[in-house]
Amino acid sequence: MDTSYLTSQVNSIVGQLHGLFDEIGVCNHDRKSREQELFASLSDTLQSHLRRADCEKNDMISEAQQIIELIKQMEASLDDVAKHDRMVEDPELRVTFPLNLCLKVLKEKYATISKIHRERFEQIKKLARALESYSSHLEPSFVMIPLPPTTDGASIPTSFDLSPSYAAELDKEFTRVYEEYTRRVQVVQSISEEIVKLWVELGTPQAQTDASIVKHHRESPEQLGLHDSDLASLREIRDKLIEEKRGRERKQKELRTAVESLWERLGIEESDRKSFLAANRGCSLRAINEFQDELNRLNELKRQNLHLFIEDARCRLQELWDSLYYSEEEMLDFTPAFSDVYSDALLLAHEAEIERLETLREQRAPTLELIEKHRTLVNDRNTLAASSQDASRLMARGNKGERRDPTRLLREEKMRKRIAKELPKVEAELRRILEQWENEYGRPFLVHGERYLDEIQPPAPAKIPPRSKTPCVPTQNSRANSVRTPSSMRGGGSIRGLQPPFHSKTPTGNGTLRRNAGNPTIENVIKSPTKIPSRVPLSNMPFGNNSPDRRPPQSHSSDFRSKMPPPRAPPPKMRDLTSVARQETPQNSFYADTERCNSVMSLSTSYVRQISQEDVYDDRNQHSYMGSSTSHYRPESPHSTFKPFNPAASLQDSNYYNHQRHQSQPQPTCYMQQSHHPEPMGPPPRPSSRQISNTSTVTTSTSRSENWETYDDASEPEIDATDVYYAKMRAAQGKLHNADSGTMNGKKFKGIRGVGMEENFVEENGQITRIVGSDAGWTDDMETY
Repeated sequence: MDTSYLTSQVNSIVGQLHGLFDEIGVCNHDRKSREQELFASLSDTLQSHLRRADCEKNDMISEAQQIIELIKQMEASLDDVAKHDRMVEDPELRVTFPLNLCLKVLKEKYATISKIHRERFEQIKKLARALESYSSHLEPSFVMIPLPPTTDGASIPTSFDLSPSYAAELDKEFTRVYEEYTRRVQVVQSISEEIVKLWVELGTPQAQTDASIVKHHRESPEQLGLHDSDLASLREIRDKLIEEKRGRERKQKELRTAVESLWERLGIEESDRKSFLAANRGCSLRAINEFQDELNRLNELKRQNLHLFIEDARCRLQELWDSLYYSEEEMLDFTPAFSDVYSDALLLAHEAEIERLETLREQRAPTLELIEKHRTLVNDRNTLAASSQDASRLMARGNKGERRDPTRLLREEKMRKRIAKELPKVEAELRRILEQWENEYGRPFLVHGERYLDEIQPPAPAKIPPRSKTPCVPTQNSRANSVRTPSSMRGGGSIRGLQPPFHSKTPTGNGTLRRNAGNPTIENVIKSPTKIPSRVPLSNMPFGNNSPDRRPPQSHSSDFRSKMPPPRAPPPKMRDLTSVARQETPQNSFYADTERCNSVMSLSTSYVRQISQEDVYDDRNQHSYMGSSTSHYRPESPHSTFKPFNPAASLQDSNYYNHQRHQSQPQPTCYMQQSHHPEPMGPPPRPSSRQISNTSTVTTSTSRSENWETYDDASEPEIDATDVYYAKMRAAQGKLHNADSGTMNGKKFKGIRGVGMEENFVEENGQITRIVGSDAGWTDDMETY
């Protein structure tokens, strides 16, 4: 239908209307009003239709715009793109005409975005619900990010952030909340368990415990509350119980210490102690009361036996006094120790004094240890000196049921070396510590009431020996240039030093002095101490070169004597190597004490010339030495017996060997014949008639050894290689004397020529006696080449 049709219809209707008006006879003005009404109604109808169409158009445009806005919001919530990037116009997200087609396209796109949005929201909603389930036990302010609505039927807000970044943040927040939740659960569980255990240990009654804690502390501790306030209340309960437990333990410990000390003092059986402790474990009030009752019972028992405790305390005091080296005056200063009124106060005074002395001993422990070591060394030195004076120890034989001591002399030598090594060090260190202590405290350090520093003062310097008056004293240069004797030929392998000028104090056999009768011009010349004199060829000896004249040595009934090596010279002490002071004759000298004293008195106003160093290879003196040995060793029974040494007869006995040595091979005897038992030693360096003093001259040093033996009578030493050699030498010398035995009277002995001496042999009563310059026969006047 077009407008021409409408116009024709309007004209037709208007014409018909005028005809009707004419027929009706309507006047002109009524006719015009009715035509205007008709035209107004027609216009209103058209306008009404126009308005309805316009409204429909506007509604469609609004719907399209709304759909576009929703699509944009959902895309923004699902994407991490920035807002300015989202503001870029999408050509599909705009209102186009026709509106029906535009709305259709927008609705299809909206459905797609809405589906993706709903799925993302469901995922985040599950995580948010889990987060809320854990955060509900914590404080409301603990969650730090906004959460989407998680209630059922709740509308999905299109503007809520559902981007992947939000999902990651939500997951991180969930992890934080879960860890905190787990930590608090563990804290609540541990605190609750501690509370329950403390209730059990303290013996808390059921009415005084919290039933909820007992019920939920294992299975569901979160029911006890995980807020900070809940944790604080649980900690407060636990701290109160711990403090109460500590107080009970402290009380129980004090009671137990007192009870155990009384148990020790009263001697309670161990089984009773264990049974009591097993029955009263823990910190319950019942156990504490039991300990208190036991303490009361023991205190009552202690009061009944108070005197015993005081006596024990006094014994302990005495031990501390002894360890601190208290004198009697210092002990008397503590008057309670001598009170006879027994009381608790007296016992407490003893205990306090014991505690003070123990503290004092701890403070002085290093000094006391050094003092004890020093006293021990001094005691060992004195014991060793006293033992060395007993010559009978060298001949001691084990009685029935007693064991022999073959290593006694070896132990004495080791002890002597140890004392000589350690004692100076200990004295120096002790002197330094005591001086430091006295400077610090301003009073002397007392041991048994005496200043101990006075007992360890350094020894006085050695006195300078008097100048020798003998004109034949060798010069210092010649003495320094002298050759040392080989150690294999020295007696006992001792170390020898230079002999300084001094006056010998050793008494002679008959108290007379001996002068060198040799030529002074020859005596001034120092002979080599190591030069071996001319000897008889070994082929002429009975024991050499398998000679048919070789005679086996005669065996003696003494088994231990047959295996002894030749005697050796005494070794010097190590501390004597640098000593130049005049020494006293040791008490274990070859002479008796009475004769020694007389001889020393006779020598007090005399001087003995300086003698030259002896030659250990000089065999001339072996005659008198071995003669003395054989005269003292004469078996008179199937078992050997020994004759005590007689100094007065030493000279006569020493020459008996010159007459008897061709009959039998003599056995080497002890160098110290007065010791009543043989002593295995090295080859004899000097005649036995010569009295060896502490200041006798050796190769390079002065020796004053008092205990020079290195083997005991019960030892089984190996036979020295030099034994055979000296046996051969003695046999060779015996042959020479056998040939001249009938013409020895008044003649000089044929052998190795000595320098500075004259020897005469006289045969008396079948014995050959050597007559020397003096009767003593002890000076070193027989110098050899």
